[in-house]
Amino acid sequence: MKGTYVRLFAGASFVALAGAAQAQTAIPAAQATGTVSQTSDQAASDPASDQDIIVTGVRASLRSAQAIKRNSDQIVDSISAQDIGKLPDVNTTEALQRVTGVQIQRRYGEGATDFDHRTSPAITVRGLTQVQNFLDGRAVYSASGGRAFDLEAIPPELLSGVDVYKNAPANIIEGGVGGAVNLRTRRPFDSDKQVVSLTARGNYYDRVDKPGYSVSGLYSNRFDTGIGEIGFLVNAVYSKSQYRQDGILANQQQPIPAGSITGAPANAKVPLGFQVYDDLGDRRRLGIASALQWQATDNLLLTGQYQYTKYWFNRRGAYYYSVNGGSQSRPLPGATFTFNDEGYATSGALQNQLFETGRFDQELWSQSQNFTFGADWSPTDRAKIHFDAQYLKSYYSADRNGNVLSLFTAAGQTEANAPNQEIVDFDLRGSRPRWDVRNKALLTDPSKYATTFIADSLQRNDADQLALSYDLEYDLEGGFLKKLRGGARYSDNSIDLRGTWNGVCLYQTGPDGSCSAPAGTPFIPLSQNPQLAMPGPSKNFFDGNSVTGGLLYPAFPQGNGVWAQTKALYGLFGAKTKDAFTPGDLNLQNEKTYTAWGIADYAFDVGGIRFDGGAGVRLVKTKVVSSGTLFNADGTISPLSIDKSYTRALPSFNLRARFTDEIQMRFAYSKGLARPNFDQLSTNLTLNNPNQVSPITGRPSANSGNPRLNPIESDNYDLTAEWYFAPTGSLTAGLFYKKVDGFLASGVVVQNFQGRAYDVNTVLNSGDGTVKGAEVGYQQFFDFLPGLLSGFGIQANYTYVDSNVSNPFATAGSNIPTQVPLEKLSKHNYNLIGLYEKGPLTARLAYNWRSSYLDQTTGAGANGIPQYAKPYASLDASISVNVTDHVAVSADAVNLTNRMNVTYIGTAAQPLQYQLNDRRFGLSLRATY
Repeated sequence: MKGTYVRLFAGASFVALAGAAQAQTAIPAAQATGTVSQTSDQAASDPASDQDIIVTGVRASLRSAQAIKRNSDQIVDSISAQDIGKLPDVNTTEALQRVTGVQIQRRYGEGATDFDHRTSPAITVRGLTQVQNFLDGRAVYSASGGRAFDLEAIPPELLSGVDVYKNAPANIIEGGVGGAVNLRTRRPFDSDKQVVSLTARGNYYDRVDKPGYSVSGLYSNRFDTGIGEIGFLVNAVYSKSQYRQDGILANQQQPIPAGSITGAPANAKVPLGFQVYDDLGDRRRLGIASALQWQATDNLLLTGQYQYTKYWFNRRGAYYYSVNGGSQSRPLPGATFTFNDEGYATSGALQNQLFETGRFDQELWSQSQNFTFGADWSPTDRAKIHFDAQYLKSYYSADRNGNVLSLFTAAGQTEANAPNQEIVDFDLRGSRPRWDVRNKALLTDPSKYATTFIADSLQRNDADQLALSYDLEYDLEGGFLKKLRGGARYSDNSIDLRGTWNGVCLYQTGPDGSCSAPAGTPFIPLSQNPQLAMPGPSKNFFDGNSVTGGLLYPAFPQGNGVWAQTKALYGLFGAKTKDAFTPGDLNLQNEKTYTAWGIADYAFDVGGIRFDGGAGVRLVKTKVVSSGTLFNADGTISPLSIDKSYTRALPSFNLRARFTDEIQMRFAYSKGLARPNFDQLSTNLTLNNPNQVSPITGRPSANSGNPRLNPIESDNYDLTAEWYFAPTGSLTAGLFYKKVDGFLASGVVVQNFQGRAYDVNTVLNSGDGTVKGAEVGYQQFFDFLPGLLSGFGIQANYTYVDSNVSNPFATAGSNIPTQVPLEKLSKHNYNLIGLYEKGPLTARLAYNWRSSYLDQTTGAGANGIPQYAKPYASLDASISVNVTDHVAVSADAVNLTNRMNVTYIGTAAQPLQYQLNDRRFGLSLRATY
């Protein structure tokens, strides 16, 4: 019967593969000894039988990843080092998009999060952004103010693999309701011999028309000494990449004035205006991973590791945008318009368009250092003890500025009295949107512009974590219980967030930080400082279809870096930057956690079916001290400190049924929690004028973060079926359901201060929701095909996720929905990867697709209406040739189809933003000895 199923699935020649798989002895589930990395390593230990052929390359990597998934006592998907190296992925975030159930965000041409929303992770696991991050099984986070590690800053060359845990048991460090992502680095005892590897890579980015590069090297060796075997490894990577991101925006469409367009449909709407944004910049990454291992005795292994990552991100963001006030559309009388079936304009002309142009440069640099020490001791054949110490130190710094030029000449101008008004023609039909002005000379005439506004911002964050853990396990002989595991963990986290924002309006009467000059006060003409303008947009902007006559962007004076340029800009106008942090810029958190956990592993047989699994619980106590400042309405301030403490029990249960050596099913339940981001726990509190009260509540208002927030909690259920019909062949499927309580949203809470009740605008645990879905994955090589055709293979996975959460921005009587899906979550997502590996040749063609998704629950300028993204796909390719046994040459390409990203407001008929990014082409040379 088994042979019949194999024939039906993949052809008659697979009978031989299935027979070989059946001949293998069933491998017991690996048991964790306290860290995720050890769990993965043990699970991957899939010893070959005498009938197995030892393979290398992509087959070896797929076999390793499949073994982890198959043998783990948890629900996990993995990528091996070969997968990361062979796929054309420039960072770790992009590599994760290939994993079933994982979706990523793309920003500035890579898998990344938005610079201005650094606390929002770039990945979701099954639709949830609250994902715990590990580095070699230890919890890590960046100093951005969130809970996530900066995955895009990690060069994939540092990693031996990535594991994604979907339903974490009690031995996994808490912190994610979506799941957990573990980054595994290499250790010297991973290989039984010396390893030396060097890689040089060059990239070309077609839109920015600039090159990039990366160089990496690894040395690993182990030595027999008089005090035991010692291994040493060091791995270093440095890379630089470029990007350009072209964008066109159509402002929200509004009803037309009555009778303004002949023949228009009754529900006709027209855009308020149009914009372009022109982003370009570069990224640099430096990564170092080193490890020292000492097998002091047969039963004692000591491991010390050091990981260092530094990330630089430089961005020039230039914008040209209409600034018509109000919500009145301005169709040009007599112009020809076209409309779609929902009444939204797809082409036409607008009158009385007023423009400004802004440039906002950003310079980010962040760094993380992770020092760890681990000791593994087996005092008896049945007992194992693991001790672990970790110190994580990171910082996150950013300098930002702003410069605005305007076609307004004085404060308070509107379309009733402003000069330099223009007519805009637009056409949103076809493959690329287009808009342009009729008087093209206006946009490039410096004499028409004024310098109106400048801005500066500093960010300097620090984070430190000390974590100690002690775990043990004891094997039992015979009976229902097979193993007892348990442990304790302590962590002490200090996070210091510092950030400024300062803006100054520029009038001929002088700089004004309050921007309160009377209407008619003249701005400073650009002619007084002509060096503060530069031509734009970038060459062949948006494939040359918009603002074809050019325009002007703001420029900055010469200076070494963003802050020096900002100081020089302010100096021209006699204004002052904000160089020091004041109490309102500071947010200090100290968080301590105390954890104890235990798991009982069991196994038994019923009716010839082998069952095994584990049941456990994780007890966690969290103590947070938030320090900030109370700002009184009379201008006085005083220190403010608030304590918060909570304890949670997080049970977990795993059950696996092994029907045959190849077929198994799993059921898992766990309870998870995700703590609020550190920036949301701010204690700074501003009390507004107590004599200005709300006409509805009769209370004055206040503004604050919320150090009293509770964690987000979830109940997680999983059911999977897995068929492993070959060492690199499998068909797996799963169902999952998550009930999540305590989503965070803006809200109002009543609190008493100085004997009076205030309506405090803050962040609250106010949202509940559910996430449910299904996953299916399939991979195999077609070894049954003859000759060269036997090198072909395929990987494919599909994820369906449906979510429903309350919308905190919905109001009674509005057209804003009360229930929405989770942000950044596509209901449908799949990967289809064609493989080829035969002899010296390896090739991959990878297609990633995701359906439309909720981008923002309330989009900017959308009046509270949700903002969505259209479906997106990326086609990437790579090919590698082993020139000799030690030297390989490879080439790859990313975004081959030059896909355009599109977002829309409420309905796909009302587009908001169109975006184009670079195609990336790479060539690399790798030598390994």
